[in-house]
This record gives sequence, C-alpha cells and structure tokens, in this order.
Amino acid sequence: MGAITDVRIDRSTVQTPAMAWRWALRLYAGYCALFVLWNAWVSSVYPKWVEEASVVVWPPSASLWTWLERVLLLPLLRYDVIWYIGIAQHGYGHRPGDTAFHPLYPLLTGLLGRMFGGEYLLAAWLIAQVCCVTMLALLYRLVALDDNEAVAQRTTLFLIGSPLGFSFLLPYTESLLLLSIVAALYAARRGRWWLAGAAGGAAALTKQPGVAVLLPLLWELWQQRRDAVRSHGLRVLSGPLAGLALTPLALLGWIIYRATLGDVAFLWYRPDTLISALLVTPSYADVWGETFSWPWVNFGYALDQLRQRPYFYLLLNVLVMLIMLALTLAAAVRVRRSYAIYSLTLVALNLSIVYPLWPYMGIIRRFTIIFPLFLQLARWARSPVILWLTLVCNALLWALIASMYVRNAFVP
Repeated sequence: MGAITDVRIDRSTVQTPAMAWRWALRLYAGYCALFVLWNAWVSSVYPKWVEEASVVVWPPSASLWTWLERVLLLPLLRYDVIWYIGIAQHGYGHRPGDTAFHPLYPLLTGLLGRMFGGEYLLAAWLIAQVCCVTMLALLYRLVALDDNEAVAQRTTLFLIGSPLGFSFLLPYTESLLLLSIVAALYAARRGRWWLAGAAGGAAALTKQPGVAVLLPLLWELWQQRRDAVRSHGLRVLSGPLAGLALTPLALLGWIIYRATLGDVAFLWYRPDTLISALLVTPSYADVWGETFSWPWVNFGYALDQLRQRPYFYLLLNVLVMLIMLALTLAAAVRVRRSYAIYSLTLVALNLSIVYPLWPYMGIIRRFTIIFPLFLQLARWARSPVILWLTLVCNALLWALIASMYVRNAFVP
C-alpha cells in the first residue's frame, strides 16, 4: 500500500487530485480483495442463503454471473442491506419501521437497480464501492489541507482498516454518508458554501447523523467571514447562509414526507420530542424498541445486562466503543475546531440512541464516521510502535467482526 513514513513534500503537490486518487484506489483495492476472499471462505463455512451452500467458491462450477453473485454479493446480504433492497424495490411502507432509513441511498439503489434489470443488490454494492473510493480520495485531500502526505495516508488507512471499516465496503449508507460529510467540509474549507450546503443536504438525506455536519459548517463560515462581518455587517453572511440552508431544508423535506406516511410524532412545547423525531421514527421504535434519551441511560442498560447476563456481542461493543470514545475526546482538543464540533456532536447523538434490549447495537459503526479520531491517531502514528500496534489490533478486530457479520452473528 506504499510507504506511510513522514516525508517533506510541497503542500501544493500533496493536494493534487491524482495523488489522492492513486492512494485511494490502491487502498480500496487491497482491502476489498481481502474482504471478498475472507467473506467467501466464512460464508462457505457458515452459509445463510441456499446459493451460499450450493455454489462452491473454488473451483467455479456455475455460470460466471451466478459464481460472482455468490462470491461478491450474497455474503453481504445481511441485516440493513435487506432493508435497503426492500425500499429500493417496493418503496416505503413495505415493512413496518422502514421509514427509519433515510431515502437517498435506497433511491439511488432503486434507480440504478432498474437500469440493471432488477439487480438491486448489485446496484447497492456498486454505489457503495464508488462512494468508498471517492470518500477516501476526498478525505485524503481534506487532511492534506493541514497535514502532510504521510498523515493523509495513515488517516485513510486507519479509517478503512478500523474494526468496522469494512462497513464502507458493504451495501450500507456509510460510504455515501461519510463522502457527503467530507465533501461538505472540504467545500466549506474552500469557501464554496452552496456546494457545502448541498453536500450537507445529501448527508442529511442519507442517515440521521448526517445533519450534524451543519454545526461545523456554520463554524467554518464564521471563522472565514468574521472579519468581514465586523467591517461590512451581517449582509456578508447572507449568501453563504442561504447555501448552508440546503442542509436543514433537505432534512425538513424528508420529515414532511415521513409525516405524510403518518410516521412523525412530536410536541411543539417539548423540544426534546422534536430531536427524538429527527432520530427515531414511531414505527421503528415500535418494531425495535429504540428510543432517544440521555447518554447515561443507555450505559445503565448496558451495565445491567453485563451484570445479569453478559454476552460477547455486548462486551465487544462496549470495549471498542470506549476506546473509540477516548480517542475521539483526545482528538477533540487537538484537531481543527470545526472537526471537534463535528466529533462531539456525533458523540452526543451516538450515545443518546437507546436500545433497551440490545444496548449499543451498531455503536461501533456510528463512531467510525467520526474521522477526526483517525486523523489524530494518524498524527500519533509517526511513531513506528504506535503505527504497527494500531495496524495489528485493527486487523484482528476487522477480521473477527467481519466474520461475525457474515455469520449473521453481529449487527454492525
């Protein structure tokens, strides 16, 4: 994957798109190949679908498409992938609780799937792969605005190689979500506010945490325009604010659509219910028991279950979450202020989503989009000891959790 030692290099060459794309493609190709091979073997031992049990991985004994589908796609058809495919095929209302899934990813999947003659799983997979490569390249360029090439390389390496980094290779929303967030921040750093607002709107339409990018975007705007405001007044903010308004407007449009389906419930005189309505739909709460509360409520449920009936899934989630939480808090005092705002906002949101029966379900994946923690880890990893310790620990957890996902034993 190339050298990741620190080198002195002219900042203008670091930020060239060609360099970022080359690194992103190499990084993606390496991890994707490992992921495919690992999934093919695990799914042959623990098949979920009939085709996984009946079509051998090697040597290929079926038609080329049947074999590729079995090796590439079917080991990924688990958990939320099934929800996204269902929405793409049938629209909302097909299953109770499906309006908890924001519309952009299933909409794109549906459009491409129909172009492919009904191959919705292939469409969802392709969208995720393209978004993953683009996200890695753009994150590289975002990091390179403040750091050198080696830090940009390590940041993206630690991200995709993190315990749930394989979620960017799944037909999930994570690659599209983080691509939209990074694009919004990169556009803001360049002063392109309408593009930043549009990318933020895409993030808000992809998943609940996407709207959190609005706060760091507003901070970036203030940092860039505060001197102009003192000289010329607030009118210098009108154009950029109009652009950034695309982010909350996109979310508002989605909530209005959900309301037409009867799946929004909040009280005007209780702001906490409005926040809950943004994160948890009533139908999804009925299906899964998900609620929105103070962060310590979920921690209390987790402690109760660890005392009464501890199980490996919960223990793994709690331990990895605590490590990522510590890294995020450490990064928040060292990275750019807008990145710190983004990180702390997501921490608050992540810890406030409560599943009483399955505490911290999906918590590692929600922390994985907090890219500043990987940026700070990349800065620390100038030390070879930290670098290789991080890579080894990540690789072991990556392989373990990926295998558990394919075995249908871990909700990422």
